[in-house]
Amino acid sequence: MAPPAGGAAASSDPGSPAVLLAVHAAVRPLGAGPDAEAQLRRLQLSADPERPGRFRLELLGAGHGAVGLEWPLESVYYNVRGPSQHELQPPPGGPGTLGLHFTDPQEAQRWAALVRSATMEGQNGLPPALGPDTCPVSPPSPLEVPTPKAPQPKVHLPWSPGDLLEKEELAGRLAQAIESGDEKRAAEAAATLAQHHAALRIQLQEACFPPGPVRLQVTVEDAASSAHVSLQVHPHCTVRALQEQVFSEFGFPPAVQRWVIGRCLCAPECSLASYGVRRDGDPAFLYLLSAPREAPGRNPQRPHKTEGDLGRLFPQSLGLPRAPQPASSSLPTPLQPGWSCPSCTFINAPSRPGCEMCSTQRPWAWDTLPTASTQQVTRREDGPRSLDPLLNLSGNLS
Repeated sequence: MAPPAGGAAASSDPGSPAVLLAVHAAVRPLGAGPDAEAQLRRLQLSADPERPGRFRLELLGAGHGAVGLEWPLESVYYNVRGPSQHELQPPPGGPGTLGLHFTDPQEAQRWAALVRSATMEGQNGLPPALGPDTCPVSPPSPLEVPTPKAPQPKVHLPWSPGDLLEKEELAGRLAQAIESGDEKRAAEAAATLAQHHAALRIQLQEACFPPGPVRLQVTVEDAASSAHVSLQVHPHCTVRALQEQVFSEFGFPPAVQRWVIGRCLCAPECSLASYGVRRDGDPAFLYLLSAPREAPGRNPQRPHKTEGDLGRLFPQSLGLPRAPQPASSSLPTPLQPGWSCPSCTFINAPSRPGCEMCSTQRPWAWDTLPTASTQQVTRREDGPRSLDPLLNLSGNLS
């Protein structure tokens, strides 16, 4: 006959071959209050002789011949709260939810892994998967005389909603402790998360950054042309988010973008504020590498913009003037379209209102001709100058 739901008396028999694993733990009823004293008990998982393929969980006293309780394994709820803290909830009529504290975290992991394996496989009538540490053995020797143990392999417990909830609560406690300056609580939460091998992503909240949005003045340049554009950004955004914004608005993929802000080649994971972006008008430089050529016959889902698209995408009236460049040793030919600056003699694009080199205003007497070149962005008169070899060295930042 199967034991009753509330727990039947069980006599301990250390030599019983049906015992799969036995461990010691300090047991304390959770409903008894924080001052309740924990008692050393022995937990046993064994095969049910009256129900082949089923298992029973026994809670016994620490001494020989002690009498405890036992339940069908499928009738109890077992939850892992920490590396050494577990909870056992017997069926109604029992002693209530019990808190279990193990002195050896590795032993606690082996025990929890076997309980879960027996619960899942017992539902199919199959014996649990037994390893060298979970084969039928006698109960361990009393804790007062510990024996050396060989190193045990790490047991990765399966994920459960309770485990996820605990990790989220620990992460929240860690954030609150750091914000309040409580070093002790922060260390405890961090240590528990480390024992769980929890993967975290720690980042500052938006309140730590300058307020936004702000207008970022961007000089965009490729191997043949340049343009200026103003982008609305938030200082807390990362460079990677800025790359995605440019890709979404203008079609330049992040792989060809190299951002320089505050004289630094930007890393995608860093925030704009870390490079000095704080207020409207802060400058930035975007260099576009040559886009990789598509394989023959390949039809990309979204065409990528390449050189020659700057004039159509970015209006020249936006942005800051470019820094002066060394004058070319060769003079422009008379047939070259554009207007000559009266101050520095640089030949500017016909549609440019001011000199690209020295910002001198275009002469009023010069008449703009309706040629095709009026729709193009500024071209360098000293020939295309590619920065690809230099900026490609930072390809690992994309």
